[in-house]
Amino acid sequence: MEDYFSYCTQMLKEPLQLGKLVGSGSKFEVEQSPFGAGDDDFNVDEMEDCDNAPDVDEEELASPWTQSFEELKKLMEPINENIFKRITREGHQGRGLVPDKARVAVRYSGYWEGESSPFDSSLMRRTKLYFETGAGCDVLEGLQAAVLTMRPYEKAEFIISYKLLFHEIGCPPRIKPRSDGLFKIEVLDFTLIGDSDAFASMAAVDRDKFAIVYPKALDMHMHGKDCVKRFRYRNAVTAFERAVTSLNYCRLANDEDERKQIALLITLNQNLMICYNKLHNPKRVCITMKALRRLTENKPSCKALYQEGCALSALGEYKDARCIFMQAQAKQPDNNEISAKITDLDKKIKKYKESSQDIWTRALSGQKFKEEVKDETKCNPSVEELVKELETSEKSSVGLLRGAYINSDIVMLSKMAKEHKMKLSVSPIDENDLTLSKLNLH
Repeated sequence: MEDYFSYCTQMLKEPLQLGKLVGSGSKFEVEQSPFGAGDDDFNVDEMEDCDNAPDVDEEELASPWTQSFEELKKLMEPINENIFKRITREGHQGRGLVPDKARVAVRYSGYWEGESSPFDSSLMRRTKLYFETGAGCDVLEGLQAAVLTMRPYEKAEFIISYKLLFHEIGCPPRIKPRSDGLFKIEVLDFTLIGDSDAFASMAAVDRDKFAIVYPKALDMHMHGKDCVKRFRYRNAVTAFERAVTSLNYCRLANDEDERKQIALLITLNQNLMICYNKLHNPKRVCITMKALRRLTENKPSCKALYQEGCALSALGEYKDARCIFMQAQAKQPDNNEISAKITDLDKKIKKYKESSQDIWTRALSGQKFKEEVKDETKCNPSVEELVKELETSEKSSVGLLRGAYINSDIVMLSKMAKEHKMKLSVSPIDENDLTLSKLNLH
């Protein structure tokens, strides 16, 4: 289940809606980079995409050293017996080295000894190389080992032994046997990817021990964030939900354990709300918000309020959504996204009021249905039966289609509803949907 969608070669930035697809049509945008921007916690620093870069300079592709590798090794620092390194641009000192279980983006060129042109280069393809470090890495062993010694923004040159490249045999005639390689590498950025199998390796007897579960939950949280960055929201939901469930069933030893548990649960639930909204599941957003209110003692963050407001708006609860957005705006008065949502809701509420007023104006206008009905005082038997049936049933409401009744029926139904302590209302989403409901009078 965790690898659902894992074989999709292209992901869309936003899901397609079937209604629009078969109707007026839909526009979509394909996500090209696994470092794409997400929401809030999911953003990463991005380098300029080289897809739009100018043509590569020939000098940049040329080998930095055409003499013997033995001479160049004297100018380098040995990493181990198989790798020698020379830094040509320092990386960000505030960032650590590229770790295991990370997705890294690099540019590189590789050269054989004595040759000025690269045998392979991402620069020639005008693209970046993305790969995941750690077990199962699908790049050359020596290339991964070299990258693990680097920081983001760093540029370096490496001489890598054939033992970590194409080994004894090589691949004649292109790759000679026992061929060492010179690599120019630039690390653009990396992001931690966590472990999708963090809980699978945990013994059953340890599943309620906070000291053991908490690091696993952090790992799963990291994996979920990585899924979001690649727009795999279903996989992210699976990861976040597993982490939440595991944390909820832990036994806590002290107040510090409780503090750490609550902090991580708040983050996980907020991230779940974002993913549920992305998957067009507003009801799950509202359910998750209830859990978040308990965790925060009814003091949710602006981010959580924003997601709840989006969900309520999707459910057609415009007034409630506006109230929530106002609470979010009170926390961040200068947030333009929140202001835009409030403005949009004001327009929807105004349109709904105008539509409702127009419906009832037409329904109550005797001039418009005068020619349709000869005897306005006579009640349509089906309308009378509908009211009596609802009155005697255990149901609290019944839905109606406006098009199934003429104007005189609507007027009569409205009058009978008042007489029988009921209410006839119009849907805020579709003016053709009516609801006849009992009034809860105590």
